[in-house]
Amino acid sequence: MDRPEMSLEENYAFDVGGYLIVPGALKPSEIADLNTALDGADATFGLLSLLSSDRGPFRDLLVHPILVWYLNQICGPGFRLGEEPRLIGDSVGDPLVPLHGGNEPREPARTYYYQNGRRYCEAVEAVWALEDVGKNDGGLVLVPCSHKSNVETPEGVSSGISDMGLTVQPELKAGDLIILAGSLLRGLRPWTGSGPQRLLSYAYGSRGSILSSGTSSAASEEPESIPDLTPEQRAVLYKPGYRPTYPPPAIVSDGKTNRLSESSDVIHPSIYTHDPNTGIDLDEFYFWDLCGYLVLRNVLEKDNLELANEAIDRFEDQIVVGNELANGSKSLAGTGRPLLGGLLQLPEPYNQPFIRMVSHPAIVHRLTWMGGSGFRCGGPTAFCSVKGTSGHSLHDANEPLNPGRGYVFQNGRSYCEAVTVTWQLRDVTENDGGFACVPGSHKAQYRMPRGIRTCDEPMGLVAHPVMNAGDVLFFMDGAQTHGALAWTGDVARRGILTKYSSKNFNRSGGDMVHPENRWHPEAIDGMTDEQLSVMRGPDRDVFDGNVPRLAVENGSANVTYDRREGALYSKEAPSGPESPKD
Repeated sequence: MDRPEMSLEENYAFDVGGYLIVPGALKPSEIADLNTALDGADATFGLLSLLSSDRGPFRDLLVHPILVWYLNQICGPGFRLGEEPRLIGDSVGDPLVPLHGGNEPREPARTYYYQNGRRYCEAVEAVWALEDVGKNDGGLVLVPCSHKSNVETPEGVSSGISDMGLTVQPELKAGDLIILAGSLLRGLRPWTGSGPQRLLSYAYGSRGSILSSGTSSAASEEPESIPDLTPEQRAVLYKPGYRPTYPPPAIVSDGKTNRLSESSDVIHPSIYTHDPNTGIDLDEFYFWDLCGYLVLRNVLEKDNLELANEAIDRFEDQIVVGNELANGSKSLAGTGRPLLGGLLQLPEPYNQPFIRMVSHPAIVHRLTWMGGSGFRCGGPTAFCSVKGTSGHSLHDANEPLNPGRGYVFQNGRSYCEAVTVTWQLRDVTENDGGFACVPGSHKAQYRMPRGIRTCDEPMGLVAHPVMNAGDVLFFMDGAQTHGALAWTGDVARRGILTKYSSKNFNRSGGDMVHPENRWHPEAIDGMTDEQLSVMRGPDRDVFDGNVPRLAVENGSANVTYDRREGALYSKEAPSGPESPKD
């Protein structure tokens, strides 16, 4: 490779999606040699042990320079083969099998780690395409972003019976390489392609991760052990690498006595048990944690839907066209965005459907488990984009982290500090435009590439949900990368957008951010501006660019009011000194 490291786009794609496609990794001559060897060998496994005339191409793939280059950066130096290579599928087709992987329950030897600028993907599956895999051909399928999932995979997703549109079948050309994170949920679906399915799978692990036992005769023997030990004592002194101890023996203990388990299943007790009385739909929770957004179907009552549309028709003259928000994007370019505010202040009965929306039971129920009680909103706004209205360049993400708008999963709970809810008053088709996001980006650990921000080079990561009138959309505002595609529909967009904030952070400024409103007059009388800067109330800040900040210069603390462009959400933030100077 002619570059020192993976590009930002590659890092972002693998970090967010859990897989990476490397186009054209194999030369035509390499593809031909491998296919010829497969035709002659008529084998799907044991490819490294074939006759010397057939095994060469498969051994060459073990250390193919392109794969080695990527594995050094994804797994780290010292990676090694974890399992024997195998051929996935054949012309007859694969049976429908449950997907495997996912990050819950956690398997540390296959898990994805990132900390302090360093990544450790403890296991990967490298799959080489020797024939084309077209759209809807079947075979290898995966669930993007699932390598960081915090929630157990629903049975419907695993079996494919009800996967909520999450499963993706990658399109590949002969010679492509696809690298899958070890904890990514993946599997096989029936092959329906016109030709044979030829995907070669090589499983690798980091230098210390235990993924399997060896295949030699020595690996099948019982390892040497200290004599006169009980079976339970031998179990905790087992040596890795031997088939009799893989999976390793499990010991059942009540704290007083031990016995060997009859099963090799992992025993890993939890202090938590599933609570069936939460009222949480587990499929919804899985989708929310995995993707960062959620769509509920047919929530808004018919009479409220009709009245809300009638209200916008009646007060259409109050729609204000705002700025163009494409921010230099070619694909998102267009005219300014038309908005209608003050919906709660409309005369009766036209304000009633919007009042209903802000505290609708379906909304309150989800917001409560998404971030806890105590949330608040500042009122809804109608998005009324017409054909030619610009999109909104994708913005916000988990990197750099902003706790006031972040997402954390802990102890079975979703902690989302900012959620935006959008009610659909009209259908949104695949080609209309409107809301777009990057599923899984609420767990991103690399900064967003410009091609994603502009949607000019979306890398297949940008999603645009199809919705119907009466549906409602939730998304992680701030944690998830989101925006809008340019509106191309002949019928104007009608979405009622409401931003909700948790009880923990102030996102909207207000009079109480000023020291004179927050504190007793005697407490702040005569303070310097530097002192007043720390007496302010909690205020909306955007990455340290919107509020007074202290810096130490020449041994003294001085206040600065420099504002970052585009950061001014709170009008209450001062632009200069707040106290008189002598």
